[in-house]
Amino acid sequence: MSSNANLSRGSSGTGGDNENDWSSPDFIYGGPFIKVEKARPFLDTATPINLELQGTFKKSFAYYSLKERLPIILTKIIDYCSREGSKIKSSNSASDEDVRSYIQYITKLKNDLMTNKKYDLLTEDTAEAKLWNQWIQSADNQYYFTNTWVFTECYVYRRLREGCELSKGLKNFDPFEEQKQTSFTNSLEVMCVVAERLTAMLPESDKDKRKADFITLLKICLWANKCDLSLSMGEQVSLKSKDNIQTTTPSATDQKGGQKPSATQLSDPIDPFQMIIDFKDKLLVDDSGKIADQVIAKAEAMAKAVEGPPSAPGSAKGSAPPSPPPEGEPAEEVKIPCPTKMVVPQAVMFDIVCDNSGYELFADLCLAHFLISQKIVQKIRFHVKKMPWFVSDVTPRDFKFVVDSCAKASFNRQLPSEPKPEPPEGEAPPEVEPPKFLTSDKLKEIGEQWARYVEDGTFIVLCDDFWTYPHVYRDMKKYDYNMYRKLQYAVAVLFKGDLNYRKLLGERNVNPTVGFEAALQGFMPAPVIALRTVKADLICGLPKGKWELLTKTDDKWMQTGDYGVIQFCPKAEPLKPADRPCADYGDTCRGVVCPVHKDL
Repeated sequence: MSSNANLSRGSSGTGGDNENDWSSPDFIYGGPFIKVEKARPFLDTATPINLELQGTFKKSFAYYSLKERLPIILTKIIDYCSREGSKIKSSNSASDEDVRSYIQYITKLKNDLMTNKKYDLLTEDTAEAKLWNQWIQSADNQYYFTNTWVFTECYVYRRLREGCELSKGLKNFDPFEEQKQTSFTNSLEVMCVVAERLTAMLPESDKDKRKADFITLLKICLWANKCDLSLSMGEQVSLKSKDNIQTTTPSATDQKGGQKPSATQLSDPIDPFQMIIDFKDKLLVDDSGKIADQVIAKAEAMAKAVEGPPSAPGSAKGSAPPSPPPEGEPAEEVKIPCPTKMVVPQAVMFDIVCDNSGYELFADLCLAHFLISQKIVQKIRFHVKKMPWFVSDVTPRDFKFVVDSCAKASFNRQLPSEPKPEPPEGEAPPEVEPPKFLTSDKLKEIGEQWARYVEDGTFIVLCDDFWTYPHVYRDMKKYDYNMYRKLQYAVAVLFKGDLNYRKLLGERNVNPTVGFEAALQGFMPAPVIALRTVKADLICGLPKGKWELLTKTDDKWMQTGDYGVIQFCPKAEPLKPADRPCADYGDTCRGVVCPVHKDL
């Protein structure tokens, strides 16, 4: 082998195909064979404290995710497109070439990821794609493993979407849609259980019951986050026992090549309300009491501000809706204040930044329904992803599917009767009780109400670009000032799930004892609530010694989703007139009354 060949082989640098390329000797042409020591981009350690999560730390979950989980997810998309090509073509009006090109596109993406190539730029000619290319080109490191984990993950899912957008017939194709819909169906019985209990929480109640129900629904929302198809690499997940979540058995297949439920899956699903009790010791931080008290108090204060006199500067029109015009006369035009000038929202709003579809979104909708029915808030804004994201994240289409499916649900199952003690000798046996059934009647009722809430604007579904950007939330002001200002209208913002939690903490492995407020690094548009089952190796707000104790028992405890946190930061920046105009006008604001925004 020539020395030139050796020089070429060893010059791939930190972005080379081989993660161990630093150990390959470089040779000096024409001289003795001299090994040149190179910087080691991959370290056989966990992520050090206060460093960002990235794939260079080989004992980190980021490294495992990029090396194992994400390639498996991409492989499953390839397999699905190959196996179900005919169905995909017919449902999307796509051609053989569309499907074949998409498979080739993902195959290259998977290879680039596994060999730690440099990011390719997006090729779409859109403003959003151009922004992505700017971020890629300005990144300190432009390789899959050596950039931050969150940037690489978001980039891969954005590329999956580009593969569809570049195809004539697959522009609306969601490669995860079937998995998400199957996940919903698998959770139907659990949703019927929750719906039965929810209906007793909806009528206006006294202060103590209202707080207790609020706390209960927060915990239902928390443990619903265990149903994450990204963590399970696309395997179906459902709540089945107090100790774990069951997934489909990969080796069990039906006649069509799909997965069959394992024997454990066919057992009775857990009661989510009992799950709150069973998982009490695994809830590591529980601010739910503070959340209930302070959200209700702030909502009451905001309601008074919203209902203020029409002359109040920056306020909405006032509490009383305009009187209907006399018959035959046109209705008075509703005048909305310019969003950049408002300092008081139009309505008392609560925001939910959603995570997974299926049962988790159902749980979020239950909490939202409760907040509306108890008259704590007037509107709920659901922030969802504008494109298929992290396998099971909610898109507008998923949101509609869950609401419509609840409204049309059909389920009926006879419940097992409890065994009766033998009567004393000489006494007649007790009368046989009629069988009890779990049905979807209550689920249909609340689903129909949710559809009405969507129709009348009580539930608002938003899919702003920022939620699929690769940026952490402390940088929201820098990259999307209007998104930050929009969140300031909320009584509180509830962030669901692990990806949102990572972005809240700046994708940084903070000291586990650092408080939640400090970990947010100044991101406080409104009071922030985080509900998250732990699926990545970063966390904050733990008591001293708790992290060490859990790690000594199980060094992988942060990767399982078996532990959870409910955390709250009550602080918020005051809403004040903006120092820049609304994006809808460019550089010119057209005055205090906004001619474009009819509902914020």
